[in-house]
Amino acid sequence: MSSRTGTSAFLAVVLSVVLAGCGTDSGTQPPAGPSPSPATAAPAASEAASVEPEAAPVNPVEVLARNTRRAYAACGGCGGVLALSGVDLQAAIDSLVAEHSKQAGPPLTRKNAELALYGPSGTTPKVAGDNVQGYDVLFYDASGKLMLGRQVKTFAGKPNQFPNRLRAAAPTMKYDGELLVQVAPGVDAAAVEGMMKGFWGNRSDARLAAYQNMWVAFRSPDGRPLGLWMPGARGMGVPG
Repeated sequence: MSSRTGTSAFLAVVLSVVLAGCGTDSGTQPPAGPSPSPATAAPAASEAASVEPEAAPVNPVEVLARNTRRAYAACGGCGGVLALSGVDLQAAIDSLVAEHSKQAGPPLTRKNAELALYGPSGTTPKVAGDNVQGYDVLFYDASGKLMLGRQVKTFAGKPNQFPNRLRAAAPTMKYDGELLVQVAPGVDAAAVEGMMKGFWGNRSDARLAAYQNMWVAFRSPDGRPLGLWMPGARGMGVPG
């Protein structure tokens, strides 16, 4: 077994252990261990153009482990929490749905707008609002520190068009945080995996390194999880 093959196999084990069941509605709690690292590079919307990406670990296993802990801690249906309720929750959902009805792609569903508001325990989400580049939802802790940024996209194009959409979205996130993608009706986990393979296929490891601080969470229009993938770690993710 080559060293590269061995590393890929080990990364796959890390993903399967850390993210087993992530994205389901089972109420599974995150595994015991260190709390997720803060997304210190996730800038407030007004700062997105000037803040540099977070310095990530160089070791791919450490990068992947850090990202999977962060993803698990913010996922609706696994480790994440919904800090809003009542009128505040409905207003935040309304804002996300309204914003994404004006953009390219199909409208964002209310279910996925709600899932986009789940975040790490101890944080409160803030919707960035219309005409803001970068994150759609920002998660702050009680002291006002930004802990995570999430950008929301809807995609109903051809699978071979997805790599370009991902490439265009990442710089506005400074290649950090989560990209939540709502796909078209009928798209399954296998098709999602194919889209990620298309993204990796035309990029060298050096080009993929720019994406090491982010992950992509795919959802069906009704909120069903369709995979969690790491663009910066070739072949690494959890389908479905």
